[in-house]
Parts: sequence; C-alpha cells; structure tokens
Amino acid sequence: MKIIQTKQFYIEEPTAVAMGKFDSLHLGHKVILDRMKREAECSLRTVVVSFEPGPEVFFGKYKGGFVLTDEEKQSILEKMGIDYYVLFPFDAETAGTDAEVFLKEVLLKQMNMQVLVAGDDLSFGKNGTGNVEFIKEKSMELDFKFCACPKLHINAEEVSATLVRENVVSGNMEKCYELLGRNYRVEGTVCKGNQLGRTFGVPTCNIITPKEKLLPPNGVYFTRVTLQGETYYGVTNVGTKPTVSGDDIVGIETYIIAFEREVYGERLSLDFIHFHRTEHKFKSLEHLKMQLGNDITMAKEYFNF
Repeated sequence: MKIIQTKQFYIEEPTAVAMGKFDSLHLGHKVILDRMKREAECSLRTVVVSFEPGPEVFFGKYKGGFVLTDEEKQSILEKMGIDYYVLFPFDAETAGTDAEVFLKEVLLKQMNMQVLVAGDDLSFGKNGTGNVEFIKEKSMELDFKFCACPKLHINAEEVSATLVRENVVSGNMEKCYELLGRNYRVEGTVCKGNQLGRTFGVPTCNIITPKEKLLPPNGVYFTRVTLQGETYYGVTNVGTKPTVSGDDIVGIETYIIAFEREVYGERLSLDFIHFHRTEHKFKSLEHLKMQLGNDITMAKEYFNF
C-alpha cells in the first residue's frame, strides 16, 4: 500500500475511491470499503482518502484520544488490500476550497477517479457543500459512478466512531468488538517497570503507548497478547497502581499466563477482551498479592486455560 501525504501527487491508474473519516474503521466503515473493492474488481486501483488532520481536530472541536493511531489505521488498511491511502493535508487553504474544485482537481484529475464510494453523510469542501446531493448531480455531469452507503445499524443502534469511543471509555470491550468487528487493541513497546511483580511471582510486561491513543478506563482486564508473532493470554492492569505508587501517571502492565521470557524492547499488542474489575488501593502488598492470584485464576477460567 502506498501512502500519500501531500497535495502534489498523481495516480496514473484509474481508481475507485472511498472517501471519509475512517477514524475507527468500524463495521460501518467496512461496508464502504468492501463496496469500493467490489466496484474496483480487477480493473481499478483502490484508494482510501481522508483529511489529515481531521476537520474537527483542525478547528479544535475534537477532544480526547483516538481509537486508532495513524500507524494502526495504516496497518488495517494494508491488510485489507488497499492500494493507496491518501492523507490529504487539511489546512486553511483546504478548508476554503470549493467542493467542485476539489472534486474536479483532486478526486477526478489527481486520483484519476472513476468510482466514488462514501457514506450518506459525506461532507467536504467549503462550508461542507460537497454532500451526497451535490455528488449525485456531478456524477452524471462529469461521468463517474457514485455509490452512497447508508449507515449501518446493529440492534437498532447506528454504528459510529462516537459510539465506539463511548464504549471504550466505559470499558465495554464486548460491545467494542461488536462495533469494530475486532477486539479493541492497544500496542506498545515493552519497557522496565518497578519490577515489584517479580517479588510476588507475577512478573509483568509494561508498555508505553502513544499519547494520542484512547485507553479503556482504569481497571483490570482479560486480554489476548501478541508478542514475537505468538499469541498468549493475560491479565492487564490499566491505571496508576495506587497500592505501590503515589503518582497519577496511567500505565499498562500485563501478566502473561505461562510466559517467563524477558522481552524488553519488543513490540506487544493487547486485545482487550473483558473488563474484570476496577482498580483500587489495597490495605497491604499481601492483600494485593492475593487479589492478583485471584485475577489470574479467574482469567484462566475465562479463557478455559
């Protein structure tokens, strides 16, 4: 997959384009991308185009972390077989560009677009005039195909990035899976912690995550761990470790079941499967040790380990 992050580019091959935020790549986004791939078949190259930063970020209307980092999003799109991922720079000039100019100069000319696929809430161009009605009219005038995909609903709920974020923040990992079609994943590099768990016989892997990544609420989770290409199961704590630490820095540490190797500096991925309990301060380290033992036992039962 070729990644384009500039305004000055040209794609020679004719393309099918999917345009949108794709900020969490949930199942509703997958509908759009699957339709784009079907329209492309074997004759067109596939292009996913988003604005970077997103308009909400540019105008200061977006608060909080991101469901997907840029690296995670690129990885998912590449696995889907997308040919081009265009992160079109969003600045004052882009915000002020007329929708028809963007359509003709960027989508049709620079991207060599033959087919455009988007959600039925599409909006681009100055004052958001590049909507579905506008595109339908221009598709007949300028001779390209347009496919508008309606919103996906699961159990009468509209699937959206906002709903995904709400469930991440509330710790409902099963619901996140239902909306994303995959487990909520957090990735990072294994680093040294205070190594207190080793004294309990419960060594943990601590990871550093990108500061922009949206984390589940503080607490203990049952997770699936991917490390060095292998899959394991674990008990993960998200929080400040109040029993042993006096600061309020949020960290992530995981006890990997039946795993004893040292993996400092390695890349580790955590799929959050189930919220187990809230984080709280124990009366003593002995009480903490007992609780950790109970957490591990329950995780083994959960995973039929």
